[in-house]
Amino acid sequence: MNTTAFLTAHAADAHINAGRQLTHEALLRCWVREQGVARPDTATLVLRLGDAEVSVAVLYWSATGLHRFGPPHLAGDDSMGGPLLPEDLALLLAGARLAVEPGSVPPVEVLVDRVAESASRIALHLEARSANPAPPETSSAFLIAEQGLLAGHPFHPAAKSRDGLGARDTAMYSPELRGSFQLDWFSVDEDLVAHDSSLGPAAPDLAAFLSGRTPDGGALVPAHPWQARELLHRPGVRELIAAGRLRHLGPHGPEWQPTSSLRTVYRPDRPVMIKLSLGLNITNSKREHLRKELLRGVEAHRLFAGELGARLLAGQPGFRMLTDAAYLAVDGAPGLEASFRHSPFQPSDFVFCIASLLDLGRGELRSNTQPGNLRDGHAHELSAHLTAIAASEGRTVSAVAADWFARYVINLITPLFWLDAEYGVTLEGHQQNTLVQLDAEGYPVTGWYRDNQGVYYRRSRIGDLSALSGVERLGQDSESVVEDEVVTERLLYYVGINNLFGMIGALGASGVVAETELLGIARTLLTPLRGHQPVDALLGALRLRCKANLFTRVAGLDELVGELAQQSVYVEIDNPFAGLPRDVSRQPRQAAEVAA
Repeated sequence: MNTTAFLTAHAADAHINAGRQLTHEALLRCWVREQGVARPDTATLVLRLGDAEVSVAVLYWSATGLHRFGPPHLAGDDSMGGPLLPEDLALLLAGARLAVEPGSVPPVEVLVDRVAESASRIALHLEARSANPAPPETSSAFLIAEQGLLAGHPFHPAAKSRDGLGARDTAMYSPELRGSFQLDWFSVDEDLVAHDSSLGPAAPDLAAFLSGRTPDGGALVPAHPWQARELLHRPGVRELIAAGRLRHLGPHGPEWQPTSSLRTVYRPDRPVMIKLSLGLNITNSKREHLRKELLRGVEAHRLFAGELGARLLAGQPGFRMLTDAAYLAVDGAPGLEASFRHSPFQPSDFVFCIASLLDLGRGELRSNTQPGNLRDGHAHELSAHLTAIAASEGRTVSAVAADWFARYVINLITPLFWLDAEYGVTLEGHQQNTLVQLDAEGYPVTGWYRDNQGVYYRRSRIGDLSALSGVERLGQDSESVVEDEVVTERLLYYVGINNLFGMIGALGASGVVAETELLGIARTLLTPLRGHQPVDALLGALRLRCKANLFTRVAGLDELVGELAQQSVYVEIDNPFAGLPRDVSRQPRQAAEVAA
């Protein structure tokens, strides 16, 4: 039985349908955004795809793109066959794209298979969470959120695709299934180990402490157990083992929990998280550390531990960096690397990944048979949270949502643009790379950024930044110095479109507050940064450059390979700020309190 068949066989019909529906909607959102499809005049959207016409009910049309749709059908199809399968819809969309943009690409069947697999995994996640909704008593808020992305990226055609993760490993390694596992360990001759650390202890000493093993004279290096199996088949690793320079020790120590990225593992009783190499095809890419990214993590930590960090704390007191401040890598054995990320959160800290708060799969657990029509009105965790705050405060949910959103902008979005404007430091602050910490009343009090891959320095600002930092060869060996045009494009997409517009669209689609009101709040709060080119573009440009996840997949691009500017397909989309009336602008209660 193949992986997709196994996943489908272990999910109930209702969850299979929900997984398919969430995948349908993601595919349709991608197509509407990337193809520039206009809002239909009626409540039905009809798409001409080659020789076929697809008809779909529009349940909610979003100014920022997070539309909700009913099941797609072939127009004019009077058969009783039901809606299109996600893989059939993907085939039609890919074919229509290739008819316009032909090229030498992998077979469309690769995309189709990944879409089917992703839909099946979503169904399995929903099934498992429906059967066991309560987290273990030992779970922290941070871990609950990390393991709560049941459906994943709402603008990705195969958000939960994990090509290479077979049926046997799914339960153990999937955060959505609350998996856990022991780490695998290798002992390596010390002259083969590249390492650096700004955490205090040297990286080999830290790894030895985490392993609980007594070193055998070599350096201990952790590996994901899936990766360890793969490494043992690689010629370079086999040669090192045969020469006695690399020794596979096997699993050891306590179990760790996978977080939302699968390869970063966590234990609440350890001072660090470990980000491991994992050669699975997760969405678009294999997730093995590149040496430049390991260097980038330690370099970024040193940058923010110095004068820049002091200025950041003074200028944006509600923002923090979660840095990958140490690493180990093995020369001659690519794929055997680990970075170590500071883990500051206590079990009592209410810290949540933005993507988890907005995950549409959480709403499907509450839905009835009509997609998008939720029994209690909650499309995701955040809307349920806001409704609960409103009940406790005796206020309308729209007023609470406006205040909560304002705090999110102040503590997360504004600092990301401020860093770029003031110092030329650009962070790929998309929803999965950013966290919010809530206060006792349930409102954002601190924003966090994580991920060593997405730290860049503007070429036009690198001289001043280097002088300020005191970090030798800042950005050179880590390949983090990037042309301004590319940096601006990435900042506007990841922070402006993915994060900010994604939040606005999710809140609007859940019905708790109008998108126009949130756009007005964001415009008010970001206006002090006017004069910074990316902010001017976000608030004033008619069109914005946007990453096209469907077109990127159709083109068969690996987003971790090649020059940054060529790793993804980008398209232009309408800017919702451009159509916002000038009189839609207000400062919510909590924003006023912060300003005061």
